[in-house]
Amino acid sequence: MKRILTVLCLCLVFLGGCGKNAQNGTDNSQTEKGGSSFAFSIDGVEIEPGEDFAGAYAKLGEPDNYTEAASCYYDGMDKVYTYDGFEVRTYPDGDKDIIQDLCLSSDEYSTDKGITVGSSLEDVTSAYGEDYSLIGKMYKYYEDETRYIYFFVMDDAVKYFGYAIDAAN
Repeated sequence: MKRILTVLCLCLVFLGGCGKNAQNGTDNSQTEKGGSSFAFSIDGVEIEPGEDFAGAYAKLGEPDNYTEAASCYYDGMDKVYTYDGFEVRTYPDGDKDIIQDLCLSSDEYSTDKGITVGSSLEDVTSAYGEDYSLIGKMYKYYEDETRYIYFFVMDDAVKYFGYAIDAAN
């Protein structure tokens, strides 16, 4: 099942990248940054879509798995860094790897509103409301024109969720 979720997450980044538009005693939570709750902290490492991944990568260390593919929009490689319970997907911007997506697939992590893997669709809509875009089984809640939180719901349960940006214009 974990392998299937990983494949689904990979499909999301590579298809999504080519198209336009937890609190459990450890420090795994959303953080406030500039009045926004869009950054996510995993064991004290802040990960925010739209920011360079270099600093977070240095703190997180080597991933369990790493893949890359030619970017659809940019010169260079789109990259996927897979760690235990989450993935970070980046796109190239000069000599930087910009975080496009943080995908969380473990109930060890939760949003600032308490939604985690295993939460019901009712839990999601109670916490985030009815103002979402539905793409297949993906519920996307936009924070602004490009940043959003998403929940992949199957059989009335969140299978994974994440924070992402629409990177291509």
